Amino acid sequence: MKFKFELSKLKKPNLTNIKKYFKKPILLNSKDIKKKPALSIKNKQKINLSKLSNMSMSKRDFILLGVLILALEGYALYSFLLNPKWEQFSALQTHYNEQNALALALEKDNANKSQFQEQLKLVDFRLGKLTSEVPPYLAQEEIVLSLNKYSNDRKLKIDSLSLSNLASLSKEDFAAGKIPTAQTQNTVKGNSPVKAIPGGTVLTEDINIGFSGSYGALYNFMSDLEKSNRKIITKEVTMAREAGNLLKGEFKVQYVGYKGSDDTGIFNLETPTVNGKSSPFLAYPGYDEKGTVATGSQSANASGSVSTDAPAPIKTSDPNFYLILSPHDSNGPKVIMGDYTKNGTELYSDINGTVRGKISISGNIDKMTYSYSLGSSTQTKDAKLTMDGGVLRLDVISQQRENATDMVGITLDIDNKTDYPLEINVNNDDKNSPRFSIGNKSGSVIVK
Repeated sequence: MKFKFELSKLKKPNLTNIKKYFKKPILLNSKDIKKKPALSIKNKQKINLSKLSNMSMSKRDFILLGVLILALEGYALYSFLLNPKWEQFSALQTHYNEQNALALALEKDNANKSQFQEQLKLVDFRLGKLTSEVPPYLAQEEIVLSLNKYSNDRKLKIDSLSLSNLASLSKEDFAAGKIPTAQTQNTVKGNSPVKAIPGGTVLTEDINIGFSGSYGALYNFMSDLEKSNRKIITKEVTMAREAGNLLKGEFKVQYVGYKGSDDTGIFNLETPTVNGKSSPFLAYPGYDEKGTVATGSQSANASGSVSTDAPAPIKTSDPNFYLILSPHDSNGPKVIMGDYTKNGTELYSDINGTVRGKISISGNIDKMTYSYSLGSSTQTKDAKLTMDGGVLRLDVISQQRENATDMVGITLDIDNKTDYPLEINVNNDDKNSPRFSIGNKSGSVIVK
């Protein structure tokens, strides 16, 4: 017996009736629900899940929440990290700007260091003059030695010298400008002790000096007196021109001391070495007792004998301008430039080195405009300049260099726009290393 199977029917079963069966809804009444509590609990869970699905956030709420979280994180980042760093950066930037401004100011000041040093030395020099103490004594030996030194340094010949008796006044009378008289003065001879006056005693010694020399020598001599550590007052000057533009005259100076109630006079005589003399009090070559200057024929030498080789007086003239160069260790300014005919026109430099100067002159014989400068200082004038022999003159008074560290000097530019030559007389400059030199020049310039 054979069985036949249709495999196609096995592969594709007819499930139509089964699908229809499952598609039919199952109807339950309330009674059935009560009878079947398990089905009721399942339906409740479905209902609760549907309510939870309805409570989920929308897209808009999610974005707002994200933005809020980002804002909170940004605020925390700014407050605890960025803001302290920013404040620290701002403080550092402010400090940097302050230090940079300070550095620029220091750099500017450093560029003017030499000028500040020059001004400081000048101020120290002037302060020293203001605060210098007047010694509580007057020693005639010291007076003679100091006048001898100044005259030798400045080539001014002292023909005669006379010292008065030492006088004393009260401080109040001296400040009032009173002059000691026979009734008020307490005079003693020589260096005898002076009795102190209650409130302070001012000591005075008047000296009459007869001199001969040039205007420049006299000017420099008086300048040394004024710059001396001693209190020296120039009271009167009389002069007359002799042959060959040589000046002869007399001036009166007064040495001043001050003695308080507790001051005691102390004086140590230190006699300087004088070349060619056994004593500084011997007569210089060319001096005679009549007060005249030898003309080259004969003169008294240090031993008192007669010499026939004394130099004749050198013809001098009045300069329009002067330039004084001093060693680096001098107490006063190292370079002084001025108008010879006017007081209070000096320019100063205290640099131990070569400075730059300039003289400019223009105009005619009746009125000239001239200016001279030293470093950053300038003097400008409009005046009539006197001319001797039809030339303008500048006198340069220099000194030998003391050592290798003495670097004082000047380079002078000259601009002469007049029809008259400018004659420059250089005196006593260092031969090996001159302090004076001419820079740029225009117009007629003659150097001697």
